[in-house]
Amino acid sequence: LEFKQIRNNINNYIGKEQFVKGQAFSIKDLLIADNKIFVSFTNEKRKDCWNTSIIYGELNYNKINFKPLFIPSECIHSKNNVDKVFEPLQSGGRIVVFNRNTLLLSTGEYRSRHLAQNKKSLMGKILKINTKNKKVEIISMGNRNIQGLTYDKKNNIVLFTEHGPRGG
Repeated sequence: LEFKQIRNNINNYIGKEQFVKGQAFSIKDLLIADNKIFVSFTNEKRKDCWNTSIIYGELNYNKINFKPLFIPSECIHSKNNVDKVFEPLQSGGRIVVFNRNTLLLSTGEYRSRHLAQNKKSLMGKILKINTKNKKVEIISMGNRNIQGLTYDKKNNIVLFTEHGPRGG
């Protein structure tokens, strides 16, 4: 096998400075659909304030120019938050195709559990994201850390699994 590095600008969104903070601050999922590559990751929106975001780019074997698709303004501060606890592993990040121009994304609650039940928060949810106009709709809430997610188009069913407090 011969591997070739594809030039890209992913370091504009997630770079080695972030990985130094720990392995939990990382890329969560990657999806290739409609000749585009979508990447979800734990995003440091502001200093020590995190959310789950998506960038995307046209699939190109010479250079991929990533752009933001979903970068919410909401974030959870890792040191100064209501719950006095923070867990970046509870960030979700699974991406699947729902239908043409629409993705599903799971977001975790980073252990700020009250946000999963808050209709104004995007944390602890399954979101439907339109890839053309970037509109977001909550389709499931009250979730902790969904990482298994699929859409059964034939039966019109969204099926998901999430990690519980004892490892699964």
